[in-house]
Amino acid sequence: MKKVFKNERLTYRLELVAQEAIRANDEIFLRETGLRIRELRVLRLIDDTPGTTFAEIAKSTGLERSLTSRIIRTLLGNGLIERENSIEDARVFLLRTTARGQNIRRIARQLSDRLEAILTHPLSEQELATLDGILERLGNWISSERYRAALAID
Repeated sequence: MKKVFKNERLTYRLELVAQEAIRANDEIFLRETGLRIRELRVLRLIDDTPGTTFAEIAKSTGLERSLTSRIIRTLLGNGLIERENSIEDARVFLLRTTARGQNIRRIARQLSDRLEAILTHPLSEQELATLDGILERLGNWISSERYRAALAID
């Protein structure tokens, strides 16, 4: 089997796998939904949390504020989301998906399921379940206080 990774570091390998999968799928999502993966992620987050704000989206996606702003403008311009002023603070906009945005999300979800099945094809059901559990544990660990404390000690 050909060695794919030029570096054995786990974070490097995880990032490379993610980047390659996104790169390979981005054009498919654009063709089928009219949106790129990052735009669809923001649409999904808004659909999952109606009334969310720009600041909450920027924080939860980890995207730069300027990129988040451009994505939200694109979604608004395409009629996939709508915004309204917050009653508590008129400077804050509350975002929610439109019926059209919800439909695009459904299409994207079906496409995502098919593409993920292709991505994970080399793995058995057991290996996929193991990988999922490991990623869940790592995700919980890196978002924990204990992890941050361990980084501060070393």
